[in-house]
Amino acid sequence: PRLRPPFPPRLSTYSIKTAAEKLGRRDWSELTQGNKIVLPQRVLSQLQGRSLPYTQFQICNPECKQQRLYTGPLDFCAADGECYLPAWMMRQLKLKEGGTLSVATAQFPSGVFARFQPHSSDFLDVSNHYYLLLKTLDHFACLTAGSTIRVTDGSRTHLLDVLEVRGKPGQSDASRGRAIDLTMVELEVDIRPPKDQQPKKPAARPQP
Repeated sequence: PRLRPPFPPRLSTYSIKTAAEKLGRRDWSELTQGNKIVLPQRVLSQLQGRSLPYTQFQICNPECKQQRLYTGPLDFCAADGECYLPAWMMRQLKLKEGGTLSVATAQFPSGVFARFQPHSSDFLDVSNHYYLLLKTLDHFACLTAGSTIRVTDGSRTHLLDVLEVRGKPGQSDASRGRAIDLTMVELEVDIRPPKDQQPKKPAARPQP
C-alpha cells in the first residue's frame, strides 16, 4: 500500500513579508531569504520521527501543477497548516495570499554548474553583476531549471531565467536534472546574452 505523507501535503501560503509583519520577525527579509521557505514545526518533527531528510523540498500550486519549484527550509516555525515563502516565488506559482500550496520532500544533487539569461541588458550594466549574482545565490537553498530568480543591486531588481543546471555526477536525483542543491558548493556560472539583446540582422545585399 502507498504510504501517506508524514505531514499534510497542502498548506495555506503567505508571503514572508506578511508573515514577518504578523509575527514581528525583523530578521526575515525577501532580500536575505533567497528562495527558502518557512514550514510548521510539525513537519520537522514528523520527518525526523521517520528518519527522513528535511533539507530539500518541492512545492507547486495544485491548480497549476506544470510549474514546480525546488526549495529548502529557512525555518520550521510557521503556524500549523501554513507555509511562508517569498512573494516572487508565489507569483511564479500563481499563488495569492492564503492560497493552497502542495509540499513534498525531494532529493537532488549538489550543484556544479548553472546557466542564466537576464531579462534585460540593464543587468550587464551593473559593474559587478557576476559577483552580485553569486552573492545572491549564497542565500538560495537550490536552483530550479526553468524558473526565474531575482537579483537586487540595491536600487533595481533584475530578473534572470535559470536555463540549465547540472548536479554532481553519481548523486541521487529524483528531480531528473531539474534541480541542484547550493549548500556548500563551488558553482560554475554562465550568463547568456540578455533577452532584449536582439542579434544583428545581416546587412541587405545591394540590388544588381
